[in-house]
Amino acid sequence: MALVGQPNVGKSVVFGRLTGRYATVSNYPGTTVAVTTGRALIGAEVCDVMDTPGVNALDGTISEDERITREVLAGTQSDLVVQVADARNLRRALMLTSQIAGFRKPTILVLNMVDEAWARGITVDAAALEAELDIPVIEMVAVEGRGLPELRAALVRASVPTVPAHLDAHQRAVWATS
Repeated sequence: MALVGQPNVGKSVVFGRLTGRYATVSNYPGTTVAVTTGRALIGAEVCDVMDTPGVNALDGTISEDERITREVLAGTQSDLVVQVADARNLRRALMLTSQIAGFRKPTILVLNMVDEAWARGITVDAAALEAELDIPVIEMVAVEGRGLPELRAALVRASVPTVPAHLDAHQRAVWATS
C-alpha cells in the first residue's frame, strides 16, 4: 500500500496510525526525500505500507519527490494507493487524484482534517464524491484516529478511479492519460 498526497496533508500521521511507527518528515528544499516503510495488520493479513514524499503533482517538471512517488506508483512495489487529502482544499486534491488514476491501481481517497474543514464552513459530500469517482472516500481526523476503522474496512473495496462523466472530451483525455 502506498500513501500518496500533497505535503502537509497528514500522510505520515495516517502511516503512524496504520503501522505504529513514527515517521520523521520534512518537506522543504534541501532535505532528503525518501520513502518510509512499515507493516500494518489489516484484518488477518500483514500489509507493507509506504509513506511516499509529499507531491503537488505527478506530471510536468519532475522533482526528486515526484520521481520517487512516480516510481512507487508505476512499479510493482504497491498494489493499492491511499491518497490522503486535505479536506479544506478538495480542488487541489482532486487534481492529484486524476493523475493517480492514470496508474490504474485500486485507490482510496482519505479526506483528512475534516474537523478543520467543518470549522471553516467547508463540507464535502463524501458519498457523492465516492459515487462520482467510483472509489471509497473516507472522512478522517488522523491525529485523533477518527476514520481509521473506516479506512481499514474500505481497503477491500478499493478500485481504480473512473473518469467523471461531466468532463468535456479534452478534460476526459487528460484525466485518463495522466
